[in-house]
Amino acid sequence: MDFIGIGIDLVHIPRIEKLLNQYGERFLKKVFSKEEIEYSLKRKNTSFHLASSFASKEAFFKAVGGYSLFSFKEVILKRDPKKGTPFLEVKGKAEEIFKKRGGKKILLALSHENEYTISVVVILGK
Repeated sequence: MDFIGIGIDLVHIPRIEKLLNQYGERFLKKVFSKEEIEYSLKRKNTSFHLASSFASKEAFFKAVGGYSLFSFKEVILKRDPKKGTPFLEVKGKAEEIFKKRGGKKILLALSHENEYTISVVVILGK
């Protein structure tokens, strides 16, 4: 497969916590899919999980060549039910742009340290 693009994003977890406290459900519904919200709210550290999703969305946007006209909610951080391995699912306009740029596969890496989470997305195709 050919290299299409790479994106990286670093998120300060307290920033997400502040947005969640300040805007609550409005923030959640604007940025995250229903599945991401449900997953994160069930976890002990909700902000940590939301920050991972946020970083992954930003990294994906960068990997497909910058910001385009699609919603954050169309890029969904999921986890393999058996292994727990994170992966991205894209829908709607995000999927259209991904395919238009020749994307076939999305590689995702996440890491965390203290108050930060980082995500790297590599897009392969053709």
